[in-house]
Amino acid sequence: MTFSPDGRWLITASMDCTIRTWDLPSGCLVDCFLLDSAAVSITMSPTGDFLASCHVDDLGIYLWSNRSLFSLVSLRPLPSDYEPSVVTLPGTCSTEVEDVTEEDETNDEMIQYESPQQLGETIVTLSLLPESRWKNLLSLDIIKQKNKPKEPPKVPKSAPFFIPTLPGLIPQFASVEHESDGQQSKVVNLGILAQKSEFHLQLEEALKSSNYKSPLDILKDMGPSNIEIELRGLSPDGGGSIEVMQSFLRMIEAMLNTKCDFELAQAYLALFLKLHFKIICSEPTLLAEVSKLSNQLEEIWIHLQTLFNQSICILNYIKTALL
Repeated sequence: MTFSPDGRWLITASMDCTIRTWDLPSGCLVDCFLLDSAAVSITMSPTGDFLASCHVDDLGIYLWSNRSLFSLVSLRPLPSDYEPSVVTLPGTCSTEVEDVTEEDETNDEMIQYESPQQLGETIVTLSLLPESRWKNLLSLDIIKQKNKPKEPPKVPKSAPFFIPTLPGLIPQFASVEHESDGQQSKVVNLGILAQKSEFHLQLEEALKSSNYKSPLDILKDMGPSNIEIELRGLSPDGGGSIEVMQSFLRMIEAMLNTKCDFELAQAYLALFLKLHFKIICSEPTLLAEVSKLSNQLEEIWIHLQTLFNQSICILNYIKTALL
């Protein structure tokens, strides 16, 4: 076995005709390939650009180029069931064989890595949305108050070209107030009040199907002001119902179960509690849902605190230990 010049890699050879490369900081196997004959001795050049190997029943010394110095090579940990491919020993070859080896090298190039939506079920995953979409949800009242103009804009008075006058010996202008009397309609359009938003309809459907992906995607595309309007409309006073409010709480519960969009779940729940605190206290069904969410949040934060403590402990050890 041998070490790389920077001490980051450990390269080992064994009698099963394999040469393995281990990444010491992570303790993972990052490369492995098979040979026709087992290597009896290996060493690396001082600059780390070549690996020299000697093999059983062979008097020659073979040089292997370090591809990571001149091309992009994936150094992700290999899976436990990885099966290494057989590699021929380096040497002088004809032109036809060189063409074949070039094709093999192109096939072995690193495949474009696509990160999954969630790396693990026990890992808290963030949504990666801009902070402006969720961070200021609880401060919208303060922001609106600061942005409110000190004086409302005044509409300039425009006088008509011909000013009406009243008949009589003394000319007098006609009052405009008499013209507007009785023109204002007192009929209320109930169709506008009964209209439901797409988010409201999706929550009603999710209450039956228990699939909350559609309403969550709608909220993700909204800005802070629209999110506040939608959450206000969930209460019975705003045209919603207790069932829709219960469906929203179950959506937050589903987000916490999957541990996806963790910061959005915290922000949406905080705004919901701020807007509907009085209604929640008076409804037993909503109180039961909030109680379940409280226990769930407590378990998640205890788990996160444990992971934080482990990371801090390892970092302190690395900073102070004499390696």
